[in-house]
Amino acid sequence: MYTIVTLGPSGAGKTVYLAALWHMLKLEHPRLKCYLKPESRQQGYKLGQIYNEVAGPGEWPLPTDGNVFPEWTFSCKVKSQHGTYTALKVRYIDYAGDRLTDPQSGSTEQDRLEETLRNADALLGLLDGRKVLKLMRGNGEFLDRDMTQVFSLMQDCDGPIHFVITKWDLLAGHYSLRQIRERLMEHPDFAVLATSRSDWHIRGMPVPPGRMRLIPVSSVGREFAVLGADGGMHKRANARPRPLNVDVAFAAVLPDLVARAYDAAKADQERARREARGQWRGWFADFTRVVASTVAAPVSTVLATRGIQVPVHLIAAFLSSGTGAVANAVNIPPSELRKARRLQRSFRKRSVNAVTDDAAAAQFVLHRLVEELQAFERSPENDGTVLS
Repeated sequence: MYTIVTLGPSGAGKTVYLAALWHMLKLEHPRLKCYLKPESRQQGYKLGQIYNEVAGPGEWPLPTDGNVFPEWTFSCKVKSQHGTYTALKVRYIDYAGDRLTDPQSGSTEQDRLEETLRNADALLGLLDGRKVLKLMRGNGEFLDRDMTQVFSLMQDCDGPIHFVITKWDLLAGHYSLRQIRERLMEHPDFAVLATSRSDWHIRGMPVPPGRMRLIPVSSVGREFAVLGADGGMHKRANARPRPLNVDVAFAAVLPDLVARAYDAAKADQERARREARGQWRGWFADFTRVVASTVAAPVSTVLATRGIQVPVHLIAAFLSSGTGAVANAVNIPPSELRKARRLQRSFRKRSVNAVTDDAAAAQFVLHRLVEELQAFERSPENDGTVLS
């Protein structure tokens, strides 16, 4: 189980983002070839209800209650011709924005928040697109007022950190991602956080370098809502949401976590193989001892006819002495080696039907997520997404 915490001030769109992510990945994603299954039907129903509020003609969902800490637990599933397998399990925690912008020092809830952040496997920081628009127009007050505490809390996380610019439909066509990145990097706290992240690779896998990204996202897509004169977002009549880059934000967070899940699954498999080999070695040693004790007496008799006197127990010991060497030479059975090589060849083709267990599912999802990220980063409009 891996924990991802979503952080951002009130109104940034954290709950709406999670609802859009669930809506997009509740069925198999056409490119990622995986889907999310909630821990319970109640969670799926709740997320569906939130998304329906977003997509419907009524009001937007209410902000997260400051006294509630919603947790959403999903299994990332891969379905192949061999069955359905779990690549990993992930838990999203959605903290109320007020807990970040107005921290209650010494309170139980604040202590719990800080402890959760220290133990988080990854963080998603949400930047409200409306406030980013103000930033680009010369008003960067929200970085000092709303985000300084967020930057400080993020500093303690060793896992990947990614910033999501929500409501990207307000910014697209007016400002490029590169321009926004340069403006954000002018803020000292943001710049320190970005430069503190190090490049990373995992066992030669083609994971794009950078542990911190800036990802433009619209949970409802363009042409669904407009910015009113009152500063609020208002839904257009008869418009349908078309989420933009919601899956990319998901893909950016998970490669490191999937790689850890893959290593854990492979470790479990190796442990099982060692135990099986240990049982086989014990059986082989017992068998050899039986054979040695059985043939020792006849061998001793034959040697005696040639004038060589060797005690029976020494012959038995000599015959048994090779057991350890033979057993240690036993590694993975040839059939398993052939299966592993076929699996490797299949993964070069990124074939979902190569998935035969949870470890293979984790590796498959890792490759798919990396491909999604690489395609996203190659697009000229996303120049500037990698922060470190």
